[in-house]
Amino acid sequence: MSARVGTGRAEGGEIVRTDGIRADGGRTVGKVLEPATSFGPYDALAEWTHRLYLDGFGELAVRRAREGLAFCEAVGDEQTARYLSFVCGVALHQLGRSAEAAEEAGHLLARLRPDQDVLWRAKALALLAEARIELGLTALAMDHLAEGRMLVAGDAGRGYSHVSATMSVALALRALVLYEPADELMVQMLGDRSLRPDVMLNVVQEAAVLQVSWGAMLEVVGRPEEAREHYAATRERAARMRALALEVDYPEMRARAEAIEGFVLQRTGDSALAVARLRPAMAAFRLREELAETQIARLGLAMASADTGDFATAEDLGEQVASTSNAVRLDVWVLTAFAVQARNAVVRAGAHPAVAPMERLARASLQQLWEDRESRFESLQDRIRIREMTEQAERRGRTALEDPLTGLGNRRRLQQLLERPDQRFVAVYLDVDRFAQVNEEHGPEAGDDVLRRLADLLRRHCRSEDVVIRYGGDEFAVLLPVVDGIVPDGHGLAARLHRGVGEEDWTVRDRGLRVSVSLGVGGPASAAEALSRADNACTAAKRGGRDRVFVAA
Repeated sequence: MSARVGTGRAEGGEIVRTDGIRADGGRTVGKVLEPATSFGPYDALAEWTHRLYLDGFGELAVRRAREGLAFCEAVGDEQTARYLSFVCGVALHQLGRSAEAAEEAGHLLARLRPDQDVLWRAKALALLAEARIELGLTALAMDHLAEGRMLVAGDAGRGYSHVSATMSVALALRALVLYEPADELMVQMLGDRSLRPDVMLNVVQEAAVLQVSWGAMLEVVGRPEEAREHYAATRERAARMRALALEVDYPEMRARAEAIEGFVLQRTGDSALAVARLRPAMAAFRLREELAETQIARLGLAMASADTGDFATAEDLGEQVASTSNAVRLDVWVLTAFAVQARNAVVRAGAHPAVAPMERLARASLQQLWEDRESRFESLQDRIRIREMTEQAERRGRTALEDPLTGLGNRRRLQQLLERPDQRFVAVYLDVDRFAQVNEEHGPEAGDDVLRRLADLLRRHCRSEDVVIRYGGDEFAVLLPVVDGIVPDGHGLAARLHRGVGEEDWTVRDRGLRVSVSLGVGGPASAAEALSRADNACTAAKRGGRDRVFVAA
């Protein structure tokens, strides 16, 4: 895994920022208006932690992420907590602590609402997949990737959130040597003109690493013509990467672009220029072992040094790359280093009985890795097809039980519960006050909008186990199940819903629009009895003056 899409972000709306930096990267004095984000108030913590990780301070990034998590959880900034959890997991993975990274990905998944946080779920699944690849759990990783790939494909949005999730899935696909589907995602992101230069820089960087890895793999398995095509694509992406790094003033990323270019120069026959490009590049960025560019630069310089007769340097650099091998999975750079070491040994010391088997082993390992990718690709496609068919069946079933306007359960869904007299519930009944007047004064479209926003409010305040129903035209019901003898707090939910409606800004759509609701609470009892009591209590609330909560005796 390499650098991730950064956490510097800007989306719709407005916020006030006082650091004097405009959204376009310029500077001004005092306060400026900048596009608001979908990120938390303490997002600067995530930004800072992510930069520590990018600059090579992985251990420090993990510590700061965990400290920030504790703080954000204490103050209720769930959005920033998600980013910190993700950065923590990514840093752990790059540090080789894959079991901890998998655990952190699990914590992140537990924070999410599967039906709403689709892109976040894709990111968490991709992180979990990469960690499990390193742990040798490839089948599980494939399951996670199949779902993640479907999630990013099913979300047609653009901007940071979609790019970040898509990038995470692409990197996990690359880790499985599934270059074609990974590059398809990269090409989509490279064509997104809405991205800021700093975000696009990270996309281009990963796309360049993908292409050069692909080319190196093809070359070692004996397909040099195809390798050259990918090296040509690599040079284009590295040049774009270098230009963007200059634009956003990121010297280290510029050096990493030049390291990639240097490797390609060596592989396409210009060792002298490769050395001239690689030596200063390697001095200009932090040579983290987990960075692909570190291994790419070392291998390029090793092969160029061998071409000029400097076998000592070649041997030392090759050994540095070979020593980064993972006990479970050998990547293309490590196996290439083995092949280069074998070739250099022959050139330097002449034929030796051990050299030929060593070179054959390296090539055979890459050949097997290349062939395995075919079966992995087919396996991924099969998993995706199975998930698509399952989702279609589930969607048809859900559609029969859903209200088309609000997406909540309908009367048929309620009937399922009424047919289970053995289960007990607390019911909350909600009725919009004077809803006919809303339609008459503001039109039926405004009325539909009110109902949809009420449905969203109900979803936000209800638990996953609660059943939320659109009971009638402007009537809603929530059935809270009694589990293990624990009676849920129906009155507390009704009070929160009442307060939420009162705090909602209904004038956004229509200046004169006012909405209030009456609520009744009943139960615990069977679904039918609890609902009947809640309905009666709601009627009592309306008779008592509306805009209030009434609890059945």
